[in-house]
Amino acid sequence: MLRTALVQTYHPYTQFTHVHPLGIMMISAVARQRGHDDCHILDMKVEDWTPERCVDELLVLKPKVVGLSAMTYEAGCMHEVAKLIKSKLPGVIVVCGGPHPSVADEDVMKDDSVDFVVRGEGEFVFADVLDGIDQGREDWTECKGLTWRNEAGEVVRNEDRPPPAELDELPFPSWDLVDHEKYHKVPRGGVIYAHKEFATMFSSRACPWRCTYCHNSYGKTFRERSAEHVLAEIDLLVANHGIREIVFMDDIFNFRPERAKKIARGLIERKYGLKLTFPNGFRGDILDEELVVLLKEAGMYRCMIAVESAVPRIQKVMKKNLRIEKVRKIVEFTAKQGVMVHGAFMLGFPSETEEEMRATIDWASSSHFHTAAFFRVIPFKGTELFEQVEHAGFDLPTDWSAYEPYQTEINLSKVEESNILRMRKLAYRKFYWSPTRMWRLFKLIPNKANMLPFLALLFARRAYAR
Repeated sequence: MLRTALVQTYHPYTQFTHVHPLGIMMISAVARQRGHDDCHILDMKVEDWTPERCVDELLVLKPKVVGLSAMTYEAGCMHEVAKLIKSKLPGVIVVCGGPHPSVADEDVMKDDSVDFVVRGEGEFVFADVLDGIDQGREDWTECKGLTWRNEAGEVVRNEDRPPPAELDELPFPSWDLVDHEKYHKVPRGGVIYAHKEFATMFSSRACPWRCTYCHNSYGKTFRERSAEHVLAEIDLLVANHGIREIVFMDDIFNFRPERAKKIARGLIERKYGLKLTFPNGFRGDILDEELVVLLKEAGMYRCMIAVESAVPRIQKVMKKNLRIEKVRKIVEFTAKQGVMVHGAFMLGFPSETEEEMRATIDWASSSHFHTAAFFRVIPFKGTELFEQVEHAGFDLPTDWSAYEPYQTEINLSKVEESNILRMRKLAYRKFYWSPTRMWRLFKLIPNKANMLPFLALLFARRAYAR
């Protein structure tokens, strides 16, 4: 049997948070469904492993195939692990996938330690690769979604494979292959939590809006799991793994409101008493009050609404075109239901001025958001923004670790770097130095004994450190 190890790579960064590696958990689920049962998951991030430590584990495991998943800023770690595998485990086949290899496959394949790149939603592509390796295949021309080398050593990029259209036909992630307790001990995505026993979930894939800065990992065609399929996975998580909290990671959970309401009603009927949080976001100007009320009854205690900029001109620049006043009203309504609302903002869009940054900071500070984050604008490879600034002649870093989301010096705006740093610190101080906001947050924050010291440290890092 073909032993396979799937590795979530890890680049240490300033704001350590983590969720379950659903990408490789789905890859393994489909591989096992295809008959490749000897499958193992190694999460470098939750283990806090160096590349050397990871490869030591692989030496014990002795896999035939290693799949490496990486975000852009994790690419350096991915390549380091690949090189160590080839030097210490000769003969092992290295397959790279995930957000970064999907958009930078030719760059990744320059590393002769990498044998294949699986592009896009790779569940079936990776299973096809395992089938082919098992069968001794040498010509991979017909394997859609794969980048590989032919006998002459030339990199071949096969045509894309359409992503799965019917998500209900996919198996659930391989929840049995992860050590749940390890995830109870690390800060999770979204930071604030009610219960340590949590599970991460995607109930849909993709977002149809075309914001220039956003990833294209799932394309732009929204695809959903039925409410029944989502609820069946939650039933399994509660019964088999003692889950008490669900972290929904959808790009836009509320795109089809009736489906979202059906999920909420199903949870209300089940009376599990689960807590729900949505750290990735709702689209604020299409979020309706009935859904907010239902989700609150189903257990929602916190959600995130991404605004990015309160300036209409910048909304057009980034092609988000959010209706700001509608967002303000739904944020206020949601807050009045006793749900913590987190706002996400970005500073440093192309052509953005200091005055426009200040306008966004002022708008955020006057809003009903309980918490907020002010990110730097980063042109990740594969986004329209990357293509725009590359075409405009910006000198973008070739060191992918420079695209780390919390500590970067990539500057696309008209504002000097030192001023952007100052504005970002100002944003945190102005937003949080409000007794009213602090009291509203204090009343709603769960798990206060654990959360308050951690949040104080997080505020200090963001408001005063680089």
